[in-house]
Amino acid sequence: MRFEYSVKIARLIHIVSSVWVFILAIVILVDVFGRVLFLSPLPGTKEILQNSVIMVTFLQIPLAIYSGSMLRTTLLTDALPTFAKRILRSLAYVLGFGLFAAIGYASFPEAMEALRLNEYEGEGSLRIYTWPIRFLMVATAIFAAFAYLSMLIADWTGSLGPDESLSNT
Repeated sequence: MRFEYSVKIARLIHIVSSVWVFILAIVILVDVFGRVLFLSPLPGTKEILQNSVIMVTFLQIPLAIYSGSMLRTTLLTDALPTFAKRILRSLAYVLGFGLFAAIGYASFPEAMEALRLNEYEGEGSLRIYTWPIRFLMVATAIFAAFAYLSMLIADWTGSLGPDESLSNT
């Protein structure tokens, strides 16, 4: 019950990423039909897609962590006793925390620089500013680090479900 609000936020941003993917599908569809029917592609499609793929991925990471869906193999862990499994999970949580905290920390100066320079991608009719995407990446990386820390705490306090997730809260 401790982390129910952060799991709810993770679900909400997962829904946002799903809506974003649906919008991207429409953008691709309009671009393809524009090329085929009118010999005129949708301007900025490339820039929209290349920035969006990064963000859709980062927006889905916290819920994947909370639901226990991050990539892992159970070949070794199935043969281990419960305490050893917990130790391995803890190591994975600490490494995940470190990775995403480092990504957030390392990305923040670049996000500030992009904001300061008003950095954008694309030329001509459509410019995509990169600073919102860079700050969203920082925020989701920090949230992912928090999710790993939450999972570590939940694992050692007995709050994880039998499927090693917090998504049931």
